[in-house]
Amino acid sequence: MKTALTFALLFVCAACAHQAPPAKNASASWNPDVAMQGLVGSWVVDLRGGPGDAPYTQPFVVSSVDLAQRRISGSFYGSDITWSRVNTAWGKLVVTFITSDGQGEYTHTATIEGETLAGSSTAKHRNLLVPWTAQRAVK
Repeated sequence: MKTALTFALLFVCAACAHQAPPAKNASASWNPDVAMQGLVGSWVVDLRGGPGDAPYTQPFVVSSVDLAQRRISGSFYGSDITWSRVNTAWGKLVVTFITSDGQGEYTHTATIEGETLAGSSTAKHRNLLVPWTAQRAVK
């Protein structure tokens, strides 16, 4: 009996360990579809090389969100988004998308933290990894 209870307790603990941790900004009223729609609009991405560098900004425009397919359309850095995915399963919004400069693909990923997108961009053909932040463009 003691062995059976020990295994049951281990099973329950293991199941709990594989659950997603609660997101900092998530609440009982958080709605993933509303969060996804909140991406629509113009953003200003700051791609500065380091914390002490002057801002280097580029536009990120989300023209539409497909809730059923969990994807966005728009452009970043003057290049159309060719593929994207949005994930809200962890109680927060994470988006990834691909653009191209005509020589190779760039993969971008960001998470909404309050009113800020915190992200990074990578490009294998340029040996590039750039962390960035984005704010809504002033209308």
